[in-house]
Amino acid sequence: MNTITLTPETITEYDFVIGLDASGSMASPSTRYPGKTRWQEAQETIFGLASILGQYDTDGIDIVVFGGSVEVHEGVTADKVASIFQARSPRGSTPLAEAIQKIDALNGDGKKAVALIFTDGEPDDRAAAEAAIVSAAGKLEKDEDFTILFVQIGDDAGAAKFLAHLDDGLTSAKFDIVDTISAAEADKLEPIDLINKAIND
Repeated sequence: MNTITLTPETITEYDFVIGLDASGSMASPSTRYPGKTRWQEAQETIFGLASILGQYDTDGIDIVVFGGSVEVHEGVTADKVASIFQARSPRGSTPLAEAIQKIDALNGDGKKAVALIFTDGEPDDRAAAEAAIVSAAGKLEKDEDFTILFVQIGDDAGAAKFLAHLDDGLTSAKFDIVDTISAAEADKLEPIDLINKAIND
């Protein structure tokens, strides 16, 4: 695969959507930032992403929050990220399948789409989450039209195993649109690195 050089022009070719796990386990301690929770860790990273992407897309980014229920926030700029986190606390289950469906529904303006999904655990329904990804891949003309990058938060072994399966095990999908970053790898990466990895995988 040819490596795409990350430039302002390159970034404007993509629509970025953030998926944010807001389930109860996100209140657990962060492995990256001592004294903070996984929820606070996600806030710092997503603020960084919104700050970078906002330089090239003044309309903001879309954020899909899933924890018990699913909420879609469109046109979020960096200065609005904190209010999304302040409006709720981690609670409930992990409806990943519905979140993926909402993210997929936000695509469609002709740009390539990238979803960065931050999650710390396994979803409520693994089969449904897999089916949602397979369905999204089936709508594409080219595999580079939509990329889902899962970023693990925390060190849950079950989550790591499930995300690895999504990366390599969805053999029925029309295209392989999933990539994953383990918690150990994510701990070493800054927001700009996540953007670079998303468009180059």
